[in-house]
Amino acid sequence: MKKLFLVLTVVVFAASCSNPKATAPNAVVDLNQYSSGIQHVGIPTTNVQGTADFYAGLGFMEIGRFDVNGRDFSFMQLGNLVIEIIPKAETAMQSGAIDHICLDVKNIEELFDRLQKAGYKMLNESLVDFNVWENGTKLFFIEGPNKEKIEFCEIL
Repeated sequence: MKKLFLVLTVVVFAASCSNPKATAPNAVVDLNQYSSGIQHVGIPTTNVQGTADFYAGLGFMEIGRFDVNGRDFSFMQLGNLVIEIIPKAETAMQSGAIDHICLDVKNIEELFDRLQKAGYKMLNESLVDFNVWENGTKLFFIEGPNKEKIEFCEIL
């Protein structure tokens, strides 16, 4: 009887945690033909220099510092992990407060069109030109089923 109660409790709990809006888009887009994997993880902060200093103390090296429309961005690298330190007026200041993950992609225009046509929730109406790195970047974001932001970025 205890096992039956436990099983029913788990089933009811799982059902109550499901998100009916978190449905898959109407088509699958295989990212293997567009992406080699993660490009960076975005971390919001109210103190870019303090955050850069923290990660430098862990062995990260600053590989880029950019002023974009008066906002100071820092990119820090440790091995194959790059973090983008994003200036924000306010941050969540709680566990789980990473802003986004970014995938390194090629053929970004084609990928944008495919994801849009497949029914993914696009957070940008069009590609964004972001004037960082030598030749700039093009990027866009989609929303995942848990409200996470996924950036797709092509360094030009």
